[in-house]
Amino acid sequence: MPARVSHVYQIKISLDDTHPPIWRRILAPANYTLFQLHEVIQTVMGWQNYHLHMFTIGDAIYGDPADDEFGDLGTQNEKAFKLKKLFPAAGVKFKYEYDFGDSWEHTLRIEKILPAEKGQRYPQCVAGKRACPPEDVGGVWGYEGFLEALADPKHPEHDEYLEWAGGEFDPAAFDLEEVNQQLGRPASRNWIEDEEEAPEESRGATMPAWLDPARWEKLFDPRSEAAAEGLALRKDTLALLTYLRDNKVTGTQATGNLTLKAVAAIAAAFVNPPKLEDRVGNHVYRFRNEDEVWPVYFVHVLASIAGLLSGGQGRRWRLTRVGESFLEMPTIVQVYTLFAAWWLKTNWLIAYPFEGMGEQLPFGVQERLHQRLLACPAGQRVAFEAFADSIIQETGLRWNSENQEHAHSFLQGAIERMVIDPLVAFGALAAQHETLNKYGWDSQYLVSFHLTPLGVGLLRSLEGAH
Repeated sequence: MPARVSHVYQIKISLDDTHPPIWRRILAPANYTLFQLHEVIQTVMGWQNYHLHMFTIGDAIYGDPADDEFGDLGTQNEKAFKLKKLFPAAGVKFKYEYDFGDSWEHTLRIEKILPAEKGQRYPQCVAGKRACPPEDVGGVWGYEGFLEALADPKHPEHDEYLEWAGGEFDPAAFDLEEVNQQLGRPASRNWIEDEEEAPEESRGATMPAWLDPARWEKLFDPRSEAAAEGLALRKDTLALLTYLRDNKVTGTQATGNLTLKAVAAIAAAFVNPPKLEDRVGNHVYRFRNEDEVWPVYFVHVLASIAGLLSGGQGRRWRLTRVGESFLEMPTIVQVYTLFAAWWLKTNWLIAYPFEGMGEQLPFGVQERLHQRLLACPAGQRVAFEAFADSIIQETGLRWNSENQEHAHSFLQGAIERMVIDPLVAFGALAAQHETLNKYGWDSQYLVSFHLTPLGVGLLRSLEGAH
């Protein structure tokens, strides 16, 4: 809806230390808060809102106080401060930092304070130059190396970077019309496969319709029950639920993520605790967002979609009635609940979130995969590349990019990340890897997989659900 304001702020946003410069000029309503300005910056620059951020105005820090878990920065709540109160006159410069690991620093300058024009929609972007760097490229210096590698087909990292970037990247690209179409629709996590999601308060109020406890006893043999008992994913889910039951954890204001303290505590309780930092030379890169710790994020998504949790932006994460009962369910039903949530309700693209995949998978992909996997005899090895190629051909899976040079390998990677890896986590598949040399160094590659007895039961449990 158009902002009902009398004045707008003309602000130039410049990404520091980029040459040629990357910048945007916006018009933002004077009554916008810093949090709303953050959302505008994310949209017009082209960031994905995956990481933490903060504003520095003079000596004060503004952001989400929940992200400043130890209070070291004295972070003030960005939702409580409006532009018209902070900046009574033009000419002021201040800083916005996004992703404390890559440290993308932006300089914002209030160029003018203008009367709002009747009939205009605000906020809006009025000018800009050059594309936003990819997320997680390594900051300004990493971005320079990334561009050098892409520009030189003989560069040893050219193919790897090209695949990582989704098949193409034009550093000069900037589409003003597209940016303005996106304004007002800030980036958010699209977990749910359905277009309309039920209110969080109502999710999980009753047992999910797709969970039929009367059926599970007929689908699983004793080997499956033993596998479910020892499954790391099931135990990790219990660790997450127990922590959120016993501790007050409020979702961050920007995305609803778990706090860093909660992520670290939950990760430490996992069967195989994930790494929370990497060392490169003398520098230590520590996670700055729940999304960067995939095992925790994956379990959190599953528990939310299965109706075990409710919570979100600025709201406490709590167990629902179904979540409380989940703790006491038979182990096989616990796994069944999580598996059905993933297969029937989750947008699988969260596991392979590249632009070339679009926003949704083609209709019928899950149904075809269900048929193909059930046709595999339990325990019999299936060659991964042949399986992936057949799924690509039969479902019309496409890489939506003008550059199709590596499209086939990207689609195979998508099937590995969205299908095979999660099913291994559920105990439905067992994967076989081999060490191969493809790009001048040895790496582990998926070569085959086989269906487990537990997998047979889980897949049969979904018959008739598509």
